[in-house]
Amino acid sequence: MAEFVFATCAPGIEAMLKLDVARLRPELRFAYSRPGLVTFKCEHAVAPDDAPASAFARVWGRSIGPARDPGDAAHQLALVGAQRVHVYARDAEVELAPWQDAVTARLGVPAGVAQRGELVADVVVSPGEPAWLGLHRADAHHLMWPGGAIAVDVPADAPSRAYGKLEEAIAWAELPIARGDVAVELGAAPGGALYALARRGVEAWGVDPGELAPQVAALPNVHHLRVKIGALRWEDLPARVDWLLVDVNLAPQVALHETLRFAPRLRGSLRGAVITLKMNEPAFVRELPALAARIAELGLPDVRMRHLPSNRREICAVAVREPRSDRG
Repeated sequence: MAEFVFATCAPGIEAMLKLDVARLRPELRFAYSRPGLVTFKCEHAVAPDDAPASAFARVWGRSIGPARDPGDAAHQLALVGAQRVHVYARDAEVELAPWQDAVTARLGVPAGVAQRGELVADVVVSPGEPAWLGLHRADAHHLMWPGGAIAVDVPADAPSRAYGKLEEAIAWAELPIARGDVAVELGAAPGGALYALARRGVEAWGVDPGELAPQVAALPNVHHLRVKIGALRWEDLPARVDWLLVDVNLAPQVALHETLRFAPRLRGSLRGAVITLKMNEPAFVRELPALAARIAELGLPDVRMRHLPSNRREICAVAVREPRSDRG
């Protein structure tokens, strides 16, 4: 008997998610789509710990189906053996408390951030429509936060969403960025990511002809190289670079071509990179394996990609020299 997989994503990213699934898991056949939700038909049993078939999926798991109201959701989930409940909005703001209260009371399990190994019941809510129910395992392949919404603290004076993007990448990939490290960002203005790094005690170098926000430029551990990436020279860089960040408004192929000019200079010390790839063309989805291979040429063989909550039509690639031993 056929079963179904569900995937949630940022509204507007459904087409990219479907292209990615078709590339990686052609046995999955598209079944149903709403903004922020896509399901696929599978001819074999689907386990809750099925690894996501797309980097564009925020949550991925076994699909249970629609629920017309909180009571119906609680009734359907009563027998699944869940240890955690995640109730979250699909594509718009909606009152979640009635759904969460009904399901947690019936199941007798908590809501909130999951612990590794827990079986999670998903209740995906959208105003004026039935909720969608699913089940996934909180493991190395699945984010622990409800709806994949990585919780980061973005200060009110952060000059751009790059602050949140970097903090989400650090949390997702568990990057060991620490005080005293040296980081270089290509495409830094107005300085959101530099601000996040500086607040962590990192010596942060930003490359961009544009101005940095005053609160960023004033920090003693922020250094601004006011040149375009194409004009940057090897000798302009600090003697040691532990972390490389790239967030430039260029096609991903062009951005990586420019970045890889510095590979011979960086390989000796570089521990990892956080690279934002602009996905302005859906066809770029098919090039993700080639882009990952190019990133690995920095001497960083472990390359992973994920569409983070703060990403728009872009995807975050994290590459590290030495992967964690417990990483999936």
